[in-house]
Amino acid sequence: MTYENALAYLEKLINYERRPPETYRTAFKLDRVAAFLRLIGSPQDTLSIVHVAGTKGKGSTSCYIAQILHDAGYRTGLYTSPHLQDMRERIRILEPSHAAEGHTMFPGMILKNDFAALLESLMGALEQFDRPSAPYGPLTFFEVLTAMAFKYFADKKTDVVVLETGLGGRLDATNAASSLVSVITPISYDHEHILGKTLPEIAFEKAGIIKAANKKTSQGFGICISAAQMKEAAQVVRRRCRSQNTMFFAMNKDFRYKEMSHDLLTQRFFYRGLNGSSHFFDIRMLGEHQLTNASAALAAVEALSLYGIRVPIEAMVSGLRNAYWPGRLEVVSTQPFVILDGAHNRESAYRLAHFIEKEFEGFKKWLVFGASSDKDLKGISDLLGTMADRVILTRANHPRAADPEKHLKGLFHRKSPLVTHSVEEALDVLNRQMQPQEVAVITGSLFVVGEARSLWQH
Repeated sequence: MTYENALAYLEKLINYERRPPETYRTAFKLDRVAAFLRLIGSPQDTLSIVHVAGTKGKGSTSCYIAQILHDAGYRTGLYTSPHLQDMRERIRILEPSHAAEGHTMFPGMILKNDFAALLESLMGALEQFDRPSAPYGPLTFFEVLTAMAFKYFADKKTDVVVLETGLGGRLDATNAASSLVSVITPISYDHEHILGKTLPEIAFEKAGIIKAANKKTSQGFGICISAAQMKEAAQVVRRRCRSQNTMFFAMNKDFRYKEMSHDLLTQRFFYRGLNGSSHFFDIRMLGEHQLTNASAALAAVEALSLYGIRVPIEAMVSGLRNAYWPGRLEVVSTQPFVILDGAHNRESAYRLAHFIEKEFEGFKKWLVFGASSDKDLKGISDLLGTMADRVILTRANHPRAADPEKHLKGLFHRKSPLVTHSVEEALDVLNRQMQPQEVAVITGSLFVVGEARSLWQH
């Protein structure tokens, strides 16, 4: 099997990233994933896992944790979604011998030959599992990819694996694995048509990754690290921890941070940790929300010491400094300023608008916007529209992309937006009309950001 054959096979599978399901609880079946994993030898049971769920900051937090563990000398698996440009970004191993990898874009990506061989090794089980008489129904794209990741990490004998939840948590394919530490990033409204209309309903799904102690938690308890949450969400997370005999560590109670300084290259903050220790840290990722993500990552790494996975302060310092997560307040040009950010819900749109207005006061601001049709288009546009002087509307080459003429133009009518029908066309307009002393923000969905990033590199 070639890498191209592997991609073609995966593209034929049911893919809820491309077309969201009409019903969540019938489309997402954890018992189906668990059954397939048993068929291939339950590779996830051999892994020491940090599991990350939440609405915002999952990817960044996972990246911070993985980079810290890498810098501490651990062979670290990292599974994230979606990808920006290359599917192999999702499955990575950060090798401790590769010290310089932290400065590359997606260090440790699975090789094309390894990706193809990995899928080929599972084809017999896939054919057996998906036969017409099988009781569970066909595996989805994300379920197969998750199983591939578990097997790859097990085969490569990783020391620790960091898993980013795909959608929700409770029924997500990644939840077929047990974890040493669960991390809950800030919970807000997103995917309401799938996860629930209220914050407690959404928090219930996210908190589903918090599970009772397992064979790896010899102390008899699990551990949950939670970022600061709105009251309703925090209550749900605490309740879940109590029901699962899980120790609960909350930001601003058990650990905390304070911003010290920032510019458009780095941020510095003071962190006081779980054991009362304290230190100053620098990060390259921008936006105050990244201080939350970095602090949650530090707390998660501290918690791992209860399982004998110890990380020196030097690795925490270098890991945070080296961590990089493209497409999130990423500055790709400074003359003029061009920023990429996958803000795809109200909360992330608010953070982006606040950052741009604060850091670029007095600049003329361009907004290049395209979003998926299942998002809160009005809520996002209301927040982003306030910061923009000029608006270019576009769409990614993706079946979920909202038509800019039909679905977006009316939301920005006061800005007299320019309508384009591809990201490439939008960037052409931007390059022709934008002046050096101005700033442009390309946002709305990671699909738009991924295409823009790829085009910008060329």
